[in-house]
Amino acid sequence: MKKIFTLVAMAMMAVGANAQTLIAEKDWSGVADDALPWIQFADPANGSAKGGADGIEITVTEDVGQLWQPQANVLEGFDLAVDENYKVVITAKLPCDGQLQVNMGDWGVNFQYDFPVTATGDFQDIEVEFPEYGGDATGAHVLFQCGNFVGTSIVKSVKVYNMSGEPGGGGEPAGDEVIAEKDWTGVAADALPWIQFADPANGSAAADADGIAITVTEDVGQLWQPQANIVEGFDLAVDENYKVIVNAKLPCDGQLQINMGDWGVNFQYDFAVAATGDFQDIECEFPEYGGDATGAHVLFQCGNFVGTTIVKSVKVLHLGGGSGIKNVKAAKANSARYNLAGQKVDASYKGIVIQDGKKFIQK
Repeated sequence: MKKIFTLVAMAMMAVGANAQTLIAEKDWSGVADDALPWIQFADPANGSAKGGADGIEITVTEDVGQLWQPQANVLEGFDLAVDENYKVVITAKLPCDGQLQVNMGDWGVNFQYDFPVTATGDFQDIEVEFPEYGGDATGAHVLFQCGNFVGTSIVKSVKVYNMSGEPGGGGEPAGDEVIAEKDWTGVAADALPWIQFADPANGSAAADADGIAITVTEDVGQLWQPQANIVEGFDLAVDENYKVIVNAKLPCDGQLQINMGDWGVNFQYDFAVAATGDFQDIECEFPEYGGDATGAHVLFQCGNFVGTTIVKSVKVLHLGGGSGIKNVKAAKANSARYNLAGQKVDASYKGIVIQDGKKFIQK
């Protein structure tokens, strides 16, 4: 298949946007050899590709001076519109530093950027934006062109966003919208969020260059202690589908709890998370949310992780389509509340309350 491109330009990395809509995505984890996408080498002797537990494994044995060889069609089947702004996010593990090319479009209209990428030794999100896209493209694809990376690159997943928040006519479900987000990178000590420990002797919280550093010195058997209010001030609607994505570095494997809602209506999930030794995206979905919540928050509850957890950022997405929970079990948390004297209280009560066997401060 012939490779066509119409523009090579500088990469625009990580340009912020207030609205973005996910228009296409593909997770390649666990892909079989017979389910690999189209991958082309200038000379098959210069490398190979195979399926792996973590994704598509692309091995380059020699840099032949062509960034676009090999190229892998890591996502296809969506549409692009002229003058819209798009972002591609590829989660990959690279063998070394190098110059990457990402090409997006159909075989009639497509554009590409090449830019340096530094390998982290682990999976990382590689972002490239396509501002004011140069034409309408139907049945578009994303080509990952990694000829400058000698060794084995592993492509785990790829996503395409319309940064204008428009569906873009994609072949994948559209409509996911970021409704709240917070970046805690470089947070000052006096700007930390509300964080509660069952016993202050069991841990501490501090500001870190990478985010909120939450240290647990002893697992006291309560997943929800400590809990940190990592984003707040957004609204939730009954029966809608939501997803929380927390980017964090964990000290060990453990059982995590994510609680979302306001102090009147809130729900939580607890699920196993394996530490990677680096920052990772932890995703938790809340399907058919159980009630309207105003001024909602997300509580990151990490009592099962002994050591220091660093929370870098959090996003809350309103999902455009139906979704299912992955490896999590709901624990409803909107039953009666009591004060420390055992007296039933309502949402207007201020102070420490107990609900579903859990203790927290009601403001």
